[in-house]
Amino acid sequence: MWYLGSSNLVAQFSGRRYINLESYKKDGKAVLTPVQSIQENGLVYFRTDPRTWKVKRIKRNPHVRIVPSNRSGKPTGTWVDGRARILEGQESDRMMLVFKKEYGMVGNSLINLVARLRGERLTTIVSIELEPPKPN
Repeated sequence: MWYLGSSNLVAQFSGRRYINLESYKKDGKAVLTPVQSIQENGLVYFRTDPRTWKVKRIKRNPHVRIVPSNRSGKPTGTWVDGRARILEGQESDRMMLVFKKEYGMVGNSLINLVARLRGERLTTIVSIELEPPKPN
């Protein structure tokens, strides 16, 4: 993880409830999606349904760009490049608890219980490690 001159870029995500996520289609075209987020320990996290197109795009190409935004996706900070990773196991479970604490229950608890009994997840957590700005 990089920190040289990056503290302001990371700090802009602290306490923000939304980011605008830019992920990429197969043809390279950018797709913007506002999502709820949490910044913790220099990483930015968001949650989503595992069947969404943004998850499919991230699996194919983990390079993303993010910016703090309002609920509708209007940028309120500086765009930053990052590398997205879909969390699994204990790491995912820990961040799910962080999201529950910050935002409340994730979906209907009975639906989540039935999904877990079937071995399914209704929510995926994605982490984004910010990348250093490229030199000019």
